[in-house]
Amino acid sequence: MYESAWYDSSQIVPDQVTPASDELPIVNGTAAAGNSTSCSRGDHVHPQQLAYDNYITATKFIKTGGTTTQILLANGDTTTIDNKLSRTYNSSAGGWIRLCNFPAGASVGNPFIEFKIYSQYNAVQIIRLVPYYTVNGINTVYGIFTAPTRATTNYLIDNGSNQLFHTHTGSGSSAIYSAYVRIESTNNITIVVSDQSTYFTNRITEKLTQDVVTTVSSATQIPITQDLANSGIINNMLQVNPTGRTYGTYNNGIRIGNYNSEYSSLYLGCATTAINTTQSGQWEICKTNDNALTINPSSLRQADHGVGLSINSDSSIIKFNSNELVNVGTEQAITGTKTVKNLLKINP
Repeated sequence: MYESAWYDSSQIVPDQVTPASDELPIVNGTAAAGNSTSCSRGDHVHPQQLAYDNYITATKFIKTGGTTTQILLANGDTTTIDNKLSRTYNSSAGGWIRLCNFPAGASVGNPFIEFKIYSQYNAVQIIRLVPYYTVNGINTVYGIFTAPTRATTNYLIDNGSNQLFHTHTGSGSSAIYSAYVRIESTNNITIVVSDQSTYFTNRITEKLTQDVVTTVSSATQIPITQDLANSGIINNMLQVNPTGRTYGTYNNGIRIGNYNSEYSSLYLGCATTAINTTQSGQWEICKTNDNALTINPSSLRQADHGVGLSINSDSSIIKFNSNELVNVGTEQAITGTKTVKNLLKINP
């Protein structure tokens, strides 16, 4: 019996069995079907696609200077792993989700973390958080919180998370802060850690580790931010629910900025498809450059506020079509003939 032939174990012919010491490994050959204790070297491709150069050392499996987020490719190059943490929550009953914790610290250094919330119909929200650390400890958490929007023919705000809060325990250098979102009833939502700073990573912990809870005590709200940049169209209804009258937190209602210290206006009846145009029947409520308040048709606007209703800067003079109705600083005189119907009663 030769080494290339099969050996039938039912035939006991010890002297025809090739000793293991005579077995030669196949080099650059094709292995035959069956079991073998020999090694086939040249035709074998390792699943990791490691190249063989006749020298095997421990360093063949280690990339010099490699990191835990890199993959070693067959040609020796590396690529990174996009290791994004995510979690899906059952939000059918609403509730609160803790995004992360910001542990105690007593030195300056403020990392950031970004979350994306995906709800039904592919609506997406973005939340960016930055804890404010000082030498006296963390004292607040700043955040940018966008509305849940989805791609349609219009700018559509959908259900998702409607409030962002932070809570804290302890004070000073022992303070620990947590960030929460309050979710609406939207079946399931998925939250992803989409970005995070590479410094002070130890100051962001417990990311998406807690289940939905029904309440959060002693929470401080971070207001929602919705920036339409230079323009935008919002269909359906826009409702503003003020939460107070403190000017410092912008929670007292709709605010319209003052352009170049001159004008600030609200236009009614304008065109739905064009800008910088004046429609027939369009009205405007305007704060003018002399700090007066005017209400008039846009097409009849006058520099001297001679058309419509105007109130001067200190509310002491009210005019309608240039006719003075109230002037606190002077005696009120009625000129011309006035007709008073029905009853006129004068009590000296």
